[in-house]
Amino acid sequence: MKKSIIASAAMLLSASLLTGCVIHVGDASALEGSDFSSILGNIDIAEGKHAGDISSVNGNVEISDHGGADEVSIVNGNLEMGSYVSVRNIDIVNGDVGAASHLNVLKGIETVNGNVTLPTQSTIGGSVETVNGDITAVDTTIEKHIKTLNGDITLSGSSHVLGDIVYKESESSWGKKSDNKPTLSISASVTVDGNIVLHRPVNLDIESEELKQKVIVSYSGAQ
Repeated sequence: MKKSIIASAAMLLSASLLTGCVIHVGDASALEGSDFSSILGNIDIAEGKHAGDISSVNGNVEISDHGGADEVSIVNGNLEMGSYVSVRNIDIVNGDVGAASHLNVLKGIETVNGNVTLPTQSTIGGSVETVNGDITAVDTTIEKHIKTLNGDITLSGSSHVLGDIVYKESESSWGKKSDNKPTLSISASVTVDGNIVLHRPVNLDIESEELKQKVIVSYSGAQ
């Protein structure tokens, strides 16, 4: 898990910022295409409007239909998006990621303690990674990998993962392996081009016999 979100938080403390208020991108006072940072306040991107980089500490970010942003970095806040939203990259600590439909992320999505819910007809240009958060995808194309340590993964519909699905070993300060086994659920209609690599015990609910053959168990004590 990259630490860019912490760098963003540090920038918030050293740069000019708005504290304890709501920033509405779409108002005359908030120019479209600008970068926005906030502590203890929410950031809202109006329908059809696009922001630059967004950084928030202790505040939610909402991007309405047909809106967008470049990098979205949040500490302690959720990212809520409407339909046909486009962002470059998402990096969150302690917050959930969700959208209505047709989400387009040019790079990837990373969370520590947050769930990622990917709606129908979405495309993720990179990987989707969590530490403790669940990952749910419906009719979504993920062009690289899905990786988690402790989260449940649920894939359904026409979802297509071009890379691997990986349950990671605990190897960073972000978290440690939970004693509770997470669950990997994959519907028969889902396509996974890569392998399903398990570096820890996982409950498997995989409908496709072909995908079952792609499971690689790689941890001590495995049966």
